[in-house]
Amino acid sequence: MKDTRRSTTRVATTIGATLAVILAGGLASAAHAQNSTGTGGSDAITVNSHGDGHNNDGDGVPDAQDTDDDNDGIPDAVDTDKDGDSIPDAVDTDDDNDGVADDQETDLDGDGLADDSAAETDIDGDGLADNSASETDIDGDGLADNSASETDIDGDARADNSATETDIDGDGLADNSASETDIDGDGLADKSYSEKDIDGDGLADNSASETDIDGDGLADNSASEKDIDGDGVADSSDTDVDGDGLLNRKDGDIDGDGVRNALDADRDGDGVRNSLDRTPGGR
Repeated sequence: MKDTRRSTTRVATTIGATLAVILAGGLASAAHAQNSTGTGGSDAITVNSHGDGHNNDGDGVPDAQDTDDDNDGIPDAVDTDKDGDSIPDAVDTDDDNDGVADDQETDLDGDGLADDSAAETDIDGDGLADNSASETDIDGDGLADNSASETDIDGDARADNSATETDIDGDGLADNSASETDIDGDGLADKSYSEKDIDGDGLADNSASETDIDGDGLADNSASEKDIDGDGVADSSDTDVDGDGLLNRKDGDIDGDGVRNALDADRDGDGVRNSLDRTPGGR
């Protein structure tokens, strides 16, 4: 009789404990559901799936402040799969897993800084400054910035050679401003002799194939193009029209079109033939 009472007591205790667990789980689920719908609580995972509150790894730290978005123990700065979806960032169409495709993304690395702002100095969040010589793939799409295959260096969905792209490297400085001294963000000053491809399109500036040195969408030999090298100085006043680091008077190819001055019908590339140009040799 005593054993029967003990068994009954044990069963009741077990049932009670089970019900307590079930009840606790139900309350937690309800609380999570409430937070997820934004009606209460502070569930950081679902506060904003497309904004500053996005929290990919669910650790309570928004990705914009989290140094390890996928919580894999590898800092985002050196992680090749920042969102932990097993797709390398180089081929991942949504690197930070925020639901916005990378080619439509205004904050590629999810750090809270707009990619086209001067404050954003590392667009793809790989730990390499965009304007350093070490950074050879600014938007982290797997295409080298100086390759002909890369047609959108900063990954803003605007082709680099289009008239609508006014900031090729996405550093917040307009390409045609005097403040922008490195249009393609390769770490080489546009006016230096070392810079052989100002707009980073894979075509050497002094080759006949390169018809738009600064990548502004205007052909260098057109009358509309008033600043061939995009340095903010009008060609009519520029002492180095093609931005190759050589003064016009010492340059064998003033406009950098691949045609030597002696054979070039428009030496300074201003769209006006030498015979009709007041300054056919530039300044």
